[in-house]
Amino acid sequence: MVPSRVDHVYQREAALGRSVRKVAADLRLLDLADIVAYLKTGEIASVGTLVQASIEISFKPDTMFFGSSGNVSMCWGQPPQVSFDLEFHHHTVHVYFRLLLDADEAGVEINYISFDGASSEPAANTVRLLDALNDAQFSS
Repeated sequence: MVPSRVDHVYQREAALGRSVRKVAADLRLLDLADIVAYLKTGEIASVGTLVQASIEISFKPDTMFFGSSGNVSMCWGQPPQVSFDLEFHHHTVHVYFRLLLDADEAGVEINYISFDGASSEPAANTVRLLDALNDAQFSS
């Protein structure tokens, strides 16, 4: 049932995307030239400090982390795109994903997700992810 599996991937990425919306908005307040310079010169610790500060505004401590990797894509005639590898660990849910940012949009790509004691039902695992994301965020 490939369509069912794809549905769960889409639902999980959409939920994760909604949960990091504030993080993406905060990262867009940073000077793009600084981020590009840090990424291009390998100053990952500096990138990590900036990204982690943006995460800490929206997420409780020890739930989301900068994954020590990022990239910038800059081509003639195209707007720049910046990406950061992030990790989410909460309530036995573990997600490794990439946050993609450009001038107008943000998105996420889940690279790997695991559930300690995973259910054989993908929908139940998706609910666990939703619950973990909701609990890990500061109330608005």
